[in-house]
Amino acid sequence: MLTLLTATGARPRAWAICERLMAAQDYTGQVRWVVVDDGPVAQPVSFCRPSWSLEVVRPVPYWTPGQNTQARNLLAGLAVIKPDARVAVIEDDDWYAPDWLTHVASQLERAELVGECRARYYNITLHRGRQLSNTGHASLCSTAVRGRALAGLREACRRAPKFIDLDLWRQPRSRLLFGGHRVVGIKGLPGRCGIGMGHRDDFRGAEDQTGALLREWVGPDAELYL
Repeated sequence: MLTLLTATGARPRAWAICERLMAAQDYTGQVRWVVVDDGPVAQPVSFCRPSWSLEVVRPVPYWTPGQNTQARNLLAGLAVIKPDARVAVIEDDDWYAPDWLTHVASQLERAELVGECRARYYNITLHRGRQLSNTGHASLCSTAVRGRALAGLREACRRAPKFIDLDLWRQPRSRLLFGGHRVVGIKGLPGRCGIGMGHRDDFRGAEDQTGALLREWVGPDAELYL
């Protein structure tokens, strides 16, 4: 079984897209999806798929504007996940190729901490895309863990740094980075704002007013964002 861990809340449009992207995954194994929603109003959940189970955790107090509750919420999800689980972090506002879970599950056979390097960010409000050059770590949205790396994710969340991915990937352990561009960090969706650089108004990248770059990166799914 593969366990997915998603922290969300106050992002109904992003969550609806995330449901569609997970419904399109070609992974054929069993999946347990743990969703932590700390929004003041629970987001509608319509996801249903054979061999998948979905559990919603509602930690309190609920999020209020200006707060960063990511670490707390991930810990709330990890609290119901056993130490022997294989866990892929799925962020609610990012794009995942249909073969993402299949690929990441295969990579977890090779190492305890796996992720996609050379991240791509795209801000749909600014119509800008940027190819990053990170080769020493993966963004949290494209990271999966098992074994000691799962314990390391718990430790990183307890320390509650602003960027949990950097803390996690600095820890020495069995690790594997791979390419492939199966994930795009989508920024600027309506609702609760993220904390990364891609969400800022001064985010720099290639101008893409026609959406051609986004279509190149995510194919027909670009219409979900444009």
